[in-house]
Amino acid sequence: MTQKQKSQAVRAAVIGLIGTVLTACGGLGGAAISAAVTVYRVEREMQRVDLPAPGSEKPLTVDTQQIGISYEEAMGLNQDEYYVVPQLGFVLAQPREGWSGVEELTYRDLHVERGTYTGSWWDEQPLRRIRYGEPVEVQYHDGSQVNGVAVDMEMMHLVYNTDTFHLSNEITILALDKEVTVGYTLAEVALEWAMTQRGGMNRIIANKGSDYILMQASWQAQDVQVNGREGDLSLERWVLVAEGPQNYYEVEVVYIPQTGQPVQVWEDLQMYMDSFRVIR
Repeated sequence: MTQKQKSQAVRAAVIGLIGTVLTACGGLGGAAISAAVTVYRVEREMQRVDLPAPGSEKPLTVDTQQIGISYEEAMGLNQDEYYVVPQLGFVLAQPREGWSGVEELTYRDLHVERGTYTGSWWDEQPLRRIRYGEPVEVQYHDGSQVNGVAVDMEMMHLVYNTDTFHLSNEITILALDKEVTVGYTLAEVALEWAMTQRGGMNRIIANKGSDYILMQASWQAQDVQVNGREGDLSLERWVLVAEGPQNYYEVEVVYIPQTGQPVQVWEDLQMYMDSFRVIR
């Protein structure tokens, strides 16, 4: 089987496999996932994809016909407006007011900070992040749940040596070198992301033969402390998994709906997603 045939075969199978894998895999703190992971939607022959957002009248939109940009075009962009990273092969808009500067992390750094790290041979792969304002502090305790599954506090302290994590409205871009992911297809890279979502997968958009996959997941933390107060926290994630000449990319938008939060947050996340380009 050629690499192209393998990619198409895996892409066709990933929709069915993903629910099975998520149900079987451990979630936060090693808790087994038994929540429903069965609602999927495959949309073909689409150029623009609209992904609804809680707390916003406007969906997140992704125009899948505008993912690529030539090297010459990328180098000609105004770098006061665009963050151009030729060594990693992508372009993103520069941070707007209220957002951090572009942070340089690794795959492991991000997941340890979120409390979702489970160990991966992608640990040292480079990641860039832009986030809005201050992170939300989430502290777990006995009785806390994630997507309806009890958090294993003993395992959490064993793995992370803490019960407190930080989450943000943010966009992250993970660049996976194909020499590190040798043997992977685009669909298998997408599946790796899905396995970290603790049973919250809602939607998969996989256009056969294309160089992108879109996925959306919901994350609910119940009976936790949020910035020092007892409560619940909702979080939505969208990811565009794309392929370039040297890298695979996971462009992830994280949105935390909060009372009184400026509409700017959602509009800026849309702008960042619109601006992402793979340098070809």
